[in-house]
Amino acid sequence: MFGPPRPFERGVQGRPTLVNNVETLAHLALVARFGADWYRGLGTTDGPGSVLVTFSGDVARPGVYELAAGIPLVEALRAAGAGADPRAVLVGGYFGVWVSGDVIPKVTLDSVSLGRVGASLGCGALAVLGPRACGLQETAAICGWLAGQSAGQCGPCSNGLPAIADAVAALAAGDRGHRWEKQLRRWLDMVEGRGACRHPDGAARFVRSALSVFATEIERHRRHGPCGARPTGLPIPDVHGNWR
Repeated sequence: MFGPPRPFERGVQGRPTLVNNVETLAHLALVARFGADWYRGLGTTDGPGSVLVTFSGDVARPGVYELAAGIPLVEALRAAGAGADPRAVLVGGYFGVWVSGDVIPKVTLDSVSLGRVGASLGCGALAVLGPRACGLQETAAICGWLAGQSAGQCGPCSNGLPAIADAVAALAAGDRGHRWEKQLRRWLDMVEGRGACRHPDGAARFVRSALSVFATEIERHRRHGPCGARPTGLPIPDVHGNWR
């Protein structure tokens, strides 16, 4: 197996190095303070405890929230100040999937419930799309950013992702033909599982969910051209790594 050693194999001064993320440390603090039984009383049987969730997009109070695992998604959205009728929620960050507004009331923040709609909490980032926003525009903006993040090590990433981003941008711009969507689906099949890393796979999963959730918008754009919705500005880093 090629590549650098993993941290638990060899790290600082050649010794095994323990790496924990913020959520793990937050869990440990709760267990140490209140005990394991108290911690297991939170959440669900299959996923006890709490989760750290970052809300962005169309919410009044963006930020990081610590919530009991298994909480209804609508309740979590309410805590962050989301409106009553979101168009969709992007679950799991930019390698995650869009969950449509009509499905949101049926979902809870646990792996079983999210799995039923093809989603997972992943990095814990949730971006809320308001009812007047255009899912195609937001997807196109994110795709453009993802295409620019290629390390340039393989064709599926350095060539495939820019082509995919251009196709999504064409759909958002209201291209009247069917060729872009057909070509886009073909390119998604071509990049999945063929990259030097999982970057193309995550981008493809994200785009596939958009094609499903925003199918009505795609057809509307195809028939009538761009919808004219103003971009909501889901957070995307600029060239300097600063989040807009």
